[in-house]
Amino acid sequence: MKPLTARERRLVAIGLAVAAVAVLWLALVQPIASGLSHRAAERRELTAQWRRQTRLIAEQASWLRAARRESLAATDFVLPAPTEEAAVETLKSRLQRLAGDQGFQITGLTDLPAAAPPGFVRLRADMQLTLAQLTLALRQLETEDPYVVVEYLSVSADRALASGKLSPLDVRLEISAPFGTGAAGAQAAPEALLR
Repeated sequence: MKPLTARERRLVAIGLAVAAVAVLWLALVQPIASGLSHRAAERRELTAQWRRQTRLIAEQASWLRAARRESLAATDFVLPAPTEEAAVETLKSRLQRLAGDQGFQITGLTDLPAAAPPGFVRLRADMQLTLAQLTLALRQLETEDPYVVVEYLSVSADRALASGKLSPLDVRLEISAPFGTGAAGAQAAPEALLR
């Protein structure tokens, strides 16, 4: 084997120096640099999380006030009745009073006990009324305490279509409402919705 020339020795030395720098970079500098950047990202995330949690802790009093207001308003959603039968009668009389106030006719009222969750009553009403009366009746059901849930609404204008004249609409309405006495009924209603 021939001895290396000065130029070849220099190139080999430069190559070995570059390899040593690369090994040094890969073994020491690069892991330290990536670890520092990873820890900096973790610090930023932890700082942001700490700020969010501090803000939530500061808002705790307002959340508690809102919860108190909502628990006081829970009775607005409950029919005041000691039994399911009394609640059904209360709901029926409310619909009949609404029909008398608005001037429309209720052709049938049916209790739907099998489909109601515990603590709720459901009622189906078949009615004949105009579109204006239907709009007013639904608005009154939405805004009058205790509030009810309109689960089903079917509107048929078959008579008007057949006669070609403006006729009352045939409407089927299914509503439900929680019932109970005072705070006990107010607490039972949300739990029944979750089942």
